[in-house]
Amino acid sequence: MKKLLLISLLITALVGVLTVSMVAAAKAPADGLAMDYPGAKAKYAPIKFNHSTHAALACEKCHHKMNEASDMKCTSCHSDTSKAAKRNPEGYDYAFHNRKSESSCVGCHKSMKSGPTKCNDCHTK
Repeated sequence: MKKLLLISLLITALVGVLTVSMVAAAKAPADGLAMDYPGAKAKYAPIKFNHSTHAALACEKCHHKMNEASDMKCTSCHSDTSKAAKRNPEGYDYAFHNRKSESSCVGCHKSMKSGPTKCNDCHTK
């Protein structure tokens, strides 16, 4: 009897974990999300971002202020495209291209030794 109860509890817990994972994944945008450059003069075409490729990571890895804001667009906080903002964590270029910060796309890809790290890997004219 105890064995049957234990098995039932384990199955219920497993179903709960899978359900929570599916609900969290359902909130992520579809693949092929176009990330447009927020500045007036876009040098490159929009980058296509696939959330499914990054599904193993916690959302907070990239959306580090998700508990503070309802808008999850990167450019809501990282929109300054000025030359001076390139070295500022709130600047657009820094947020995506800083090779030393694991919070940026390039920095994370370098630390994980996976994903694009060169300009033309993501950008097309």
